[in-house]
Amino acid sequence: MDYALEIQTLLMEIESDFNPPLSSTMDIAEYSRKLYKNATIFSVHDSGQLVALMAVYCNNTVDNIAFGTMLAVAKSHRIYGLGPNLIKTTIDYLKKRSFKAFKLEIYKTNPRVITLYKHLKFSVVSETDKSVFVQLDLI
Repeated sequence: MDYALEIQTLLMEIESDFNPPLSSTMDIAEYSRKLYKNATIFSVHDSGQLVALMAVYCNNTVDNIAFGTMLAVAKSHRIYGLGPNLIKTTIDYLKKRSFKAFKLEIYKTNPRVITLYKHLKFSVVSETDKSVFVQLDLI
């Protein structure tokens, strides 16, 4: 199986965790190909199957700001702490490459994830009706 298809399979498994579901706001296959092509991806496989990923855009090399675009963990693997570990791995990677900040958007319909990022020392930098934008300064 190609990696973009593995990403698509994982995202389709967890799409109902989003409100609204991912498939109602995007073409999951196209998004998976975009992540594969453009994002830095940290992943965990179990028995050859993709079970968790953190996708980050590291292309703002002028300001050295990275933008987290997707954290996905298979429902069967959520008890292992893979999400927080992927976030910490991403932070270490960004620091080693001299990024100044790590930003991301979280939908307000997912308060558990907002709490997770706050626990990992991310600060809320702005909000809209639907989203919270958080940031971790890396320097």
